[in-house]
Amino acid sequence: MWKFIIAAAAAFMLWKMFMGDSKRRKEEAKQERETLIAKGEMVKDPACGAYVSPEDSVQASIDGQTRHFCSYECRDAYIRQLRSGSNDNKG
Repeated sequence: MWKFIIAAAAAFMLWKMFMGDSKRRKEEAKQERETLIAKGEMVKDPACGAYVSPEDSVQASIDGQTRHFCSYECRDAYIRQLRSGSNDNKG
């Protein structure tokens, strides 16, 4: 019986240790992302609003400006939206 209690207590302590570390890493990553956004080292995806690194983004030249997207899906959706908006203005 005592072995079970000691094993359960040890398992609980390990679980708390790893879960606390996971939460700390998530918080540090969030703070780092916010710092990069504030420094201007990350740009906002115009389609979904996610922040991405310009080096890792999917890029498209639209109206003479380079736009940065988090994925090809967001890029394609943004282009479709621009095309449908320009078609609505012509008619």
